[in-house]
Amino acid sequence: MIGKRARFPQSGGKRKHAFCHQPPNLLPLSSPLPPMEQERAQPAAKRARLSPPPQPLAAGAGPEDRLSALDDATLHAILARVPLRDAATTAALSRRWPRVFATLPRLVLCPATFNRRGFPDEDDEDRCEDPGRWMDALRRVLDRRAAPVAALEIDSRFMRLHCNWFSKVFRDFFCNGGLLELSIANTDYTDTEGCALPSAVYACTALTSLDLYNCWLRMPSKLTGLRALRSLRLRNVTATDADLVRLIRRGSAMEHLEIHDVHKARSITIHAPCLKKLDIYSYRPLCISAKKAPPLDMVRLSLSYGLPEHSWSLHDTDDTGRQDADHEMEEVLDLKKMAEREHKHTDEIRNMMSFLCGLTSTKELRLHLSTEYCEVVSMSKAWKLKSLPMKSYLLGLNSLSLVLDHNHEVLSTLVSCLLNSSPNLKDLRITELRHPGSPVPLAAEFWEEQINAGGFLNHLSRVTYYIDSLFDGHHCGGICKFLVMNARVLKKMSIEYHHSQARPEHAAMLEAARREVHLWPRASADVLVELTPVDQLPFF
Repeated sequence: MIGKRARFPQSGGKRKHAFCHQPPNLLPLSSPLPPMEQERAQPAAKRARLSPPPQPLAAGAGPEDRLSALDDATLHAILARVPLRDAATTAALSRRWPRVFATLPRLVLCPATFNRRGFPDEDDEDRCEDPGRWMDALRRVLDRRAAPVAALEIDSRFMRLHCNWFSKVFRDFFCNGGLLELSIANTDYTDTEGCALPSAVYACTALTSLDLYNCWLRMPSKLTGLRALRSLRLRNVTATDADLVRLIRRGSAMEHLEIHDVHKARSITIHAPCLKKLDIYSYRPLCISAKKAPPLDMVRLSLSYGLPEHSWSLHDTDDTGRQDADHEMEEVLDLKKMAEREHKHTDEIRNMMSFLCGLTSTKELRLHLSTEYCEVVSMSKAWKLKSLPMKSYLLGLNSLSLVLDHNHEVLSTLVSCLLNSSPNLKDLRITELRHPGSPVPLAAEFWEEQINAGGFLNHLSRVTYYIDSLFDGHHCGGICKFLVMNARVLKKMSIEYHHSQARPEHAAMLEAARREVHLWPRASADVLVELTPVDQLPFF
């Protein structure tokens, strides 16, 4: 969206909506809004006239009004950074300002937008004082528009109550061809079904960016719009496999796709020939495959299977359609048991293979596999492949970031498979994930057996290894030592640890670790190996 994008909660529990940041100190709605009362707008479909340039002041006429001397585009950029209700009050400045407000290209509408100034929010900035007042104010804002809205961010909690009116509003937006960016968020968490996306959205031909939060996708049988989509962001949405595939495939020009928690769907096939960035987060098993290897600049996959009672929903099982006895239905509604059943019936290794085999042209890959994922993947059959099939090699991969327990039996084989299948890899980052009961760190000899002598070892130039602890058996040997001994053009091996381990009482152990590192044999005479304290681990 235009301007600073709001950040939504990720999953689970009672979530506080952060759709926009309007403060509650707004003008009372009992008096007319200044910009709408001073000037009637032209029809939205017409091109907006630029406001007349300010005339130079005569000698002795008073101080110069430098703010009003700015052009419309600059004033729009300024007003876009203040709450909508405060932007409306600028219409009282002069006869030019009502048109400046009425032609704002971006509207941000959250529940608190039209509250009275001074209305107590009680630490809930999303509380609407009066839904009737909110709807009346929104009608007046839209009725007095003097130009099409280019970008709209709206909280959808009033859409179900006024569905017919909102459907007409969206049809008007899309018919004039001005709306390019749309963000709809449903922050009513008592709404278990989610907000259905207005049908008019599926017919929009000009929309280039669509951002949906806590919505339900129901694709029409005949899809006429959305071909111009370049960015699609789906968070906490509910959709079937078929609807997701149709939506993604429809955006043939799509460059950015983000899927963050999708309910109901189990398998997603991505047909997007122009896709540059793919970002997927899932709280449950999900099979993802990309067809015809789009030229991806960056791919990020994060799988975190903890706390199913906060992230799973009834839409995530096919069992809810059965007519069961009460005691059987209670078992179906137990989200933790639902997750356990799904984990047992899912082949995570096959899912990961399907995902990796579609990334042959990807330049940067980031994988975050939680410790809970380790437990689920252990239920699958053992990973036997040392590399991907030759035709699925990640030939374009230059940068690989791994956040996982690489000493885990299955994941260590996955790491070997990735490295053996990335012959042109230059930059490798590994963040160690360990938890109580983690296996003993694997020695360099293990990696010597698993990793091929050629391939990426002829191109790897930089390695960054973030270690949880240098002491207590969490030594930095293993894969780091192997890479220093075998990477022929390696320039830098940086082993980073938390600064709390650099206390005086740790000095002797830290010095011993440094001596050990500097004694490692080196395949490259130019390699720099260093131990570096950091304040925090990198953000994935």
